[in-house]
Amino acid sequence: MARREIIPEPPNAGEPATIGVLERNRTVLARAARIVRAASAMLAVAVDDEPAGLRAQLSPETRLLICHGDDLDLALEWCATKYPAARVVTWSAGPMDPLIDAAQRHPQVTSVLGWASFQSMPRPWEIALAVRHVIAAKHEPLHVTELFSGGPVATKYKPRTSDERDAITAELARLAERIGAPARITAKISEVAHELLMNAMYDAPVNHYGEPRYAHDRRATVALDDHEVPTARFATDGNLIAVQVADPFGRLTRGHVLTGIRRGQRAASAADPNGIIDASQGGAGLGLWKIYAGSAATIVDIIPGHTTSVTAVFDLDVGPREVRTMPPSLHLFDRRELDGA
Repeated sequence: MARREIIPEPPNAGEPATIGVLERNRTVLARAARIVRAASAMLAVAVDDEPAGLRAQLSPETRLLICHGDDLDLALEWCATKYPAARVVTWSAGPMDPLIDAAQRHPQVTSVLGWASFQSMPRPWEIALAVRHVIAAKHEPLHVTELFSGGPVATKYKPRTSDERDAITAELARLAERIGAPARITAKISEVAHELLMNAMYDAPVNHYGEPRYAHDRRATVALDDHEVPTARFATDGNLIAVQVADPFGRLTRGHVLTGIRRGQRAASAADPNGIIDASQGGAGLGLWKIYAGSAATIVDIIPGHTTSVTAVFDLDVGPREVRTMPPSLHLFDRRELDGA
């Protein structure tokens, strides 16, 4: 018998909503609202193209505000004055720097969504992902196959040594080639996979005093102990490719991620990037920036003290002209914060 999910009954007519979507483009608003309702298991979702109209529909217990980047300051003001429990998802097809800067200053921002110029709205799977992880946060990190609506092909690796790291990086590039990814995306997958593995194998492990074991020299060869070995996964449905690396330490923080990305943004536009990079841990301090800038979307999923999972997603349908200007997305899921601990 086919599996059936029980959809909860809708709230009473006129009952204030706890999810709000503010978008001035009415076509985007209507399409996004459908995705948000489905991702939230058919909760009541307030939608409007004007702030006053949206506010009139929202409950003081509002949990999620979704808006275009042009209205992000307003949404954050609402969080501070009206909806203290709310998280914020924001999107834009323009520059991401202001939105990343806002996320660095305001922990309420959990997802910053960008999309290519030829697309009319944010990717539906990203909207759904952002909603699900605020409304129904789980106690385990995202599995890479959850990103795909169909049945993706997937594989898993457990790298222990520097040689295995390099072999897996090369294997992921070969898998991308086999699925038909363009050469430019295959090269990016190789670069990003290498950075993900370096972070998990060199930066994450600590001794019983909490001191980094390998981060002081990222050029040295390593052989990890059993409890230090990360898990790398590759999955694709032919439209997207996802590369995920999870370490068993959970030491990465939201602050680390955003500081690294902002440092990379400044270095990319600076006349002398050497004055910005941070080599205090044996690297250039730009690994997180390379992952973020090289992917269509980066998903950072943290269970503090337990697991850090970073997933890089590549869109195979983006052409070479669009990929140079496509603003990347960033999702920051700290399970302790989302669970309200």
